[in-house]
Amino acid sequence: MKQLVLFSFFIALFTVGCNQKNVKTTPGETEQKVAEVEFVYHVEGMTCDHCEQSIQKGVNELAGITLIEANHEDSTAHVVYDPAQTNANEIIAAIEKRGYHVVE
Repeated sequence: MKQLVLFSFFIALFTVGCNQKNVKTTPGETEQKVAEVEFVYHVEGMTCDHCEQSIQKGVNELAGITLIEANHEDSTAHVVYDPAQTNANEIIAAIEKRGYHVVE
């Protein structure tokens, strides 16, 4: 009986320990999740699939990019990103670095 109680105690201890998250916070600190930003840029100069791939590759090099879909048929780049890691100016610069022009 004593062994069963000890065994149950260790199982309970192990289960509680495994369910705790390893998050370090200071007293009074709360976690804040920043909402992602979604924006569609009008991009001039795209004429083919290669143009789309070039823009997608350039924007994907930035931190915090969740989605980038370039479309040469409607001259757009649909971008979803984390504003804590990148911003619109960096995205525009990445597109223009590839030789295209973003119309604001």
